[in-house]
Amino acid sequence: MIFPKAKKIAKDLGWYKTGDGVFGLYKGYFFNVSDANLISSPQYKFVSATTGNLTEEKKLQINVELVTNKKRLKFTSFEIGDTCIFFRFAETFIYTKLKTVYSLFDFLVNLFKKLNIPEQSKCHSCGTNQKINYYDSNDNGIILCDTCFHETNNKSYEIEKERISKEKDYVTGLFGAVIFSIPGIILWVLLAVYLGRIASGMAFIIAFSAFIGYGILKGREGVLKKYIIFLTNMVSIIIANTITVIALLIKQDATVKQAISELQTNEAVKEAFYANMVLSFILASVAWIWILFIMKDNTLTIKKADKF
Repeated sequence: MIFPKAKKIAKDLGWYKTGDGVFGLYKGYFFNVSDANLISSPQYKFVSATTGNLTEEKKLQINVELVTNKKRLKFTSFEIGDTCIFFRFAETFIYTKLKTVYSLFDFLVNLFKKLNIPEQSKCHSCGTNQKINYYDSNDNGIILCDTCFHETNNKSYEIEKERISKEKDYVTGLFGAVIFSIPGIILWVLLAVYLGRIASGMAFIIAFSAFIGYGILKGREGVLKKYIIFLTNMVSIIIANTITVIALLIKQDATVKQAISELQTNEAVKEAFYANMVLSFILASVAWIWILFIMKDNTLTIKKADKF
């Protein structure tokens, strides 16, 4: 999701867009701007500046300048890589202002010129200015020439081919999701029955346990992955609530058969069961939103970017 301030920057500067951010040139230098997803805590705005290859000496000079001016530029943290600088702006209590982002842009442009870091309007791989285009490479903006694009695309294809060959199928992923959900179900029942705690909050944990289990057993990456994890979680919640009610009734000296009958016929028991079910689904909904709409496939992709 592209947030309003990133949209404003893109419109004003004629930038391009990825799935969750914008990117382009500012006074000859190349920047990406994006935001953390809606359910992240704390919330962040991200800015990255492409620099080309940096020597250790220039990294040190940049580090000194950024540490010295951190308070004035209002960023929370930064990381200097070999070819880019990455900034975080925490937005827990107040959103980052447009002028704050532009102040960082201007500061970096002046710093790069001072350190003789070249402008980044050419191919970011080979440096040519012939037949270049703007590309979305796994939600990161980049400039490449036709030759470098095809080389990068071929490398991504080979990496994906190797990864897929190591993956198993959807059934294996489902098995992993189920196996990793079981401890959460057991803990849910124990909390409710023996500690008298409302355990519906475990719904959130079970959702991510299923996600982890799917990945550990190397289930297939694909369009069905998120639906398998979602359905596994929903079934796990129903099972956990059902076992909890039956266990609580057995604790009150009912037999298993009597407990099942009470769950089916006793209005008070059914009302409590459905109330807990609704609460569980509400608490799990945050995880479901992430799984269904925000979670990204682990596939490598590169494509020509659209202008915002």
